[in-house]
Amino acid sequence: MTLSNSESSDEDVGQANSDMDCDPTFAGASSSNEPHLLTQGDLNIVRDFNLSKKQAELLGSRLKGWNLLRQDIKVCFYRGRHEEFKDLFSQEDGVVFCNDIVPLWKFLAMKLTQISGACSLILQK
Repeated sequence: MTLSNSESSDEDVGQANSDMDCDPTFAGASSSNEPHLLTQGDLNIVRDFNLSKKQAELLGSRLKGWNLLRQDIKVCFYRGRHEEFKDLFSQEDGVVFCNDIVPLWKFLAMKLTQISGACSLILQK
């Protein structure tokens, strides 16, 4: 029922509410008042709503925080940390290999220096 003017009566509103309560095309999942915990298949709503990665991560995090996901559901967050290294690697015939080792070694040496420096600070205390 659509109300076309702003002068609707209480009777019209009551009729609209009763129409919504008795919708014969609605089939509820169950007559229970228990919450429906979402399964992995239910999470396909991310694709249905065309959510971005950040929006999907936020939705998953909130649903998990509100205990609306089944216990066996894992929410994964993907980052683009690999982007700076993807040009250093190639794939041929199903084999992945490093095609430019020097920048990779420099990065690893820098990280090792940072880690060892942090460890020595901890050990000095």
